[in-house]
Amino acid sequence: MAAPILKWKRLTNASGPCPRPRHGHRAVAIKDLMVIFGGGNEGIVDELHVYNTATNQWFVPAVRGDIPPGCAAYGFVCDGTRILVFGGMVEYGKYSNELYELQASRWEWKRLKPRPPKNGVPPCPRLGHSFTLLGNKAYLFGGLANDSEDPKNNIPRYLNDLYTLEMKQNSSTMSWDIPPIVGQPPPPRESHSCCGYTEKDGRRPRLLIYGGMSGCRLGDLWQLDIDSMTWTKPVIQGIPPLPRSLHSSTVISNRMFIFGGWVPLVMDDVKVATHEKEWKCTNTLASLNLDTMTWEPLAMEVFEDALPRARAGHCSVSIHTRLYIWSGRDGYRKAWNNQ
Repeated sequence: MAAPILKWKRLTNASGPCPRPRHGHRAVAIKDLMVIFGGGNEGIVDELHVYNTATNQWFVPAVRGDIPPGCAAYGFVCDGTRILVFGGMVEYGKYSNELYELQASRWEWKRLKPRPPKNGVPPCPRLGHSFTLLGNKAYLFGGLANDSEDPKNNIPRYLNDLYTLEMKQNSSTMSWDIPPIVGQPPPPRESHSCCGYTEKDGRRPRLLIYGGMSGCRLGDLWQLDIDSMTWTKPVIQGIPPLPRSLHSSTVISNRMFIFGGWVPLVMDDVKVATHEKEWKCTNTLASLNLDTMTWEPLAMEVFEDALPRARAGHCSVSIHTRLYIWSGRDGYRKAWNNQ
């Protein structure tokens, strides 16, 4: 099956209050709605914004309840109209391991206190982890911890631990679990991406961890088979994209689309990019066919004014057959609020 022809379109003339630019925020999709929380740009925010993709309209819900503090680089999952927020950075050097629930049917926040696992300690405070829903469980993997007692004196520690949280219907009673796993887990990392994928017949549910950061950008792909809880590093065909972190990965049908992020400078760029460090933002899009495990060349209808600018720390969701991307930052510490 040939790769689809893709076409970028900049969304303009949206009505309603457009959010301030930011990075480190997250988004989930509920039907036609793109729900965005947190992030930062000169301060971390606790704002909740919603974009209606059907009407091209922004709105700010009137939230109530236990509103979480502003956070960035946290975990964000959605199960129906129930959204969970876990961890993230709440101020410079200070990370969280709190869990909050937002019931989007009435825009009500609630702080949850999940039971610790029977076989270990609960997840430590962290940022840059992945938090992914597959079936009736949320899977927490990796991230970055600060082992210093003093937030201003950062002692970073990259993580590769795995926790699960069972999502029980109509119940706020939850427990962390440390599942027994088979195989070698991915090396520790943060600012990676994780997607859940199940084949059409409901077989082979699996998590796909891609990229991230562990002192250098990573371009490896790891798979967790949920039925056997086995980690593997599958053989991938095709030409892989550059290693990256703070990118987005989004599944549409049987493809995982990787967009943006920080990538290492390649030698051709060094002559012009002397003022930058060893990495830069990208606006490249890559597609992994999850049935054949092949990086596919993409056929793009390219119009220069419609290409998203290079960015990292943005958010993305899939709604129907479309991939939506919002905000983020570039290599000059700027962020934008176009979509």
